[in-house]
Amino acid sequence: MDPTRLAVFKEVLAEIIINKGFIPDQESFDLFQKIVPWPATEVCLVNTRGELLLQRRHFKEWPGEWGKIDDWYIPGGYMKTEGSIEDWCRKHLAKDGVIAEFEYQGEVAGVIKWAPGEHPIGFPLSVNCVCRLDGPISFRTGTEQNFQFVDKVVPTAVPNHTKLQEMFFWWRNHNLHLFKRD
Repeated sequence: MDPTRLAVFKEVLAEIIINKGFIPDQESFDLFQKIVPWPATEVCLVNTRGELLLQRRHFKEWPGEWGKIDDWYIPGGYMKTEGSIEDWCRKHLAKDGVIAEFEYQGEVAGVIKWAPGEHPIGFPLSVNCVCRLDGPISFRTGTEQNFQFVDKVVPTAVPNHTKLQEMFFWWRNHNLHLFKRD
């Protein structure tokens, strides 16, 4: 990279830092993710029985073949620099239409760094964040059919989400004392 372009690049990075990690447009955010792994919360919302909430989603906004995926996955999304892990878990569930009180106590049921080609945008670092439901749950009107609690892995075409479920259930089965099981 020539010195002039490098100087501009440094100025842009400094501005992003001053703006607390805010990248102003999706195209720039997507490009940034192609060189830097970006953390994502995979919100493992569990009920008192230790069942995992899955969401059915059609990923039509993803490019090419990715946009044909319509299957079950663990809800979640990217984290930004502002806010805690619990804040981002709440934001992602609310965005998806989940209305519930829950608690995140720092429990992680696995981490996956996506390999090149496994994600259409970049190389996420998915963190399975175990959140315990604390009361009733409801869903935005018209989305109820897109959610289900499961007690075992549901194979899915969403990349890495079968493995993320396997990691969660491994964690759950080693922490059964935390749940009310028959």
